[in-house]
Amino acid sequence: MDRTYFTWPDRRLRYVCAGCGACCKGHGIGFDVAGGELVQLVARRPAIAAYLRRRGDTITAFNPRDRCWFLSTDGQCDIETTDGRAAKPASCRLFPFNRVFRIGSYTVVDYNSAICPLEIGAVDEAGISHAAIAAEIAAIADPAVVGTALPAHDAEAEGAALVATERAACAILHEAAARGDLRLGWSAMADATAFDDERAVADAAMRAIAHHPWHPPSTPTLVNALWLTPSLRFGELYGPRQYARRADMAPVLARMWLAWLGFAHAAESLSGRAFGLPELTTMWTELAPILHVIARWQDAPAFKPGQVELASDDPLVRALAQKFVDNRTRGPDGRATLAAIVEATLPDDPVVRVTTLKLAESVIRAGFAR
Repeated sequence: MDRTYFTWPDRRLRYVCAGCGACCKGHGIGFDVAGGELVQLVARRPAIAAYLRRRGDTITAFNPRDRCWFLSTDGQCDIETTDGRAAKPASCRLFPFNRVFRIGSYTVVDYNSAICPLEIGAVDEAGISHAAIAAEIAAIADPAVVGTALPAHDAEAEGAALVATERAACAILHEAAARGDLRLGWSAMADATAFDDERAVADAAMRAIAHHPWHPPSTPTLVNALWLTPSLRFGELYGPRQYARRADMAPVLARMWLAWLGFAHAAESLSGRAFGLPELTTMWTELAPILHVIARWQDAPAFKPGQVELASDDPLVRALAQKFVDNRTRGPDGRATLAAIVEATLPDDPVVRVTTLKLAESVIRAGFAR
């Protein structure tokens, strides 16, 4: 498995499959069509044919939002109970470790931390092993299920670099999680000596935007965040947001991560409790535009020459965009930082600043496109 990178620690993640059924409600069913799985299912349950969908070479089945056709009242899969695990649809057998990507001869296996209530525990037989997931992937023939290609100019070289870089960061982050060590976690992604300065910037930005200081979360939340970070890093490197070119993402990701921890503390002050992997994942998704702003707080945005499409006609968003246009006309040394632009353009009201900066996500992304 030298060419496979798993974003979670071996035999540390666990879940009770019949515990909630969240993955079996309205998310569709993915089949190993190339392996004959769909033919077998339709032969046994012909009524499912009416609910099949095709997208390119991929065939999936619709399932209702309240629960899958095959989810029994005891929380078990009726296909697995009746016909055996091998007959269970491929994406369901793999879930939540069904985010399988290929880049050259390398494979990245990620997990769905938003839907499945995964928990971290000690290394033991109850934890999900890398070897078991690798064997499950090897048994699936359809690339639509286990062969999503990652974008690359030189797939082999970029795959090798991705696996080496992220595996090394992952090892440090997992060590930091075992110790509950925030600084060590930072050092996996950025210069360890810059931590105090970067924390001060995050604090200033959070106070300016949300009127809330930066504080680290409680130890239980921090530990869960550290275990989760390799998965979130991969999602930002290859996901849809693309706040910077992958080659330039390292400092941006590290600063976003630091801001995320500050907002996790703020969320704890709201709820009075620590957070697990699913909650921390959804926090990152919701806050990503603000995390990006904080990551760029001391940088100077400027639009590249040419027309810029504004996703919103909000007057404050347009005012921010105009400041980015103005910055373009100045020399690099004379350009205003994003901090200065926010302070000068948006009223000092956390509701206005947070909601406007979320609306302006595409504008701010364009302001740092290089």
